[in-house]
Amino acid sequence: MIEELKLLLSKNDVDFEILANKKPILTVADAKGVYRIEETAPTIIIKSEKGYFALLLSGDRGRIDFKQIKKMLGCKNVRMANLEEVRETTGFDAGNVPMVGHHLPCLLDRHLLCYSYVYGGCGDADYTLKMNPNDLFKIIDIVVEIDD
Repeated sequence: MIEELKLLLSKNDVDFEILANKKPILTVADAKGVYRIEETAPTIIIKSEKGYFALLLSGDRGRIDFKQIKKMLGCKNVRMANLEEVRETTGFDAGNVPMVGHHLPCLLDRHLLCYSYVYGGCGDADYTLKMNPNDLFKIIDIVVEIDD
């Protein structure tokens, strides 16, 4: 996956770096003390009656506002995908879903755009993707931008 990710990012002229982790990072808590939490961009898979979406939130957001997301997507029901659904939809286990390259429509927390770089998954818990958040617009299908 790492080589495929590097190729995808390079082809799209993305400012990025793949960083080796000293220990596997699967959660925001695992990243605490390694990266500034507000600069982390965990990829959370959500499910609605319109299908699956990747939600890229700032790690310091604390919780997901499903009421807000339902309204933004125009859906009646939105929930986190379960472990099996995450694997079936992305090909990755929860906690290892890459920030890009998953081919799902995305909801992007605009708070991430305040930083020069954000840190997220790359499909392997032993590595972290560091990238310019503005380049997310080049590489993923952003269908909703979360402002507050």
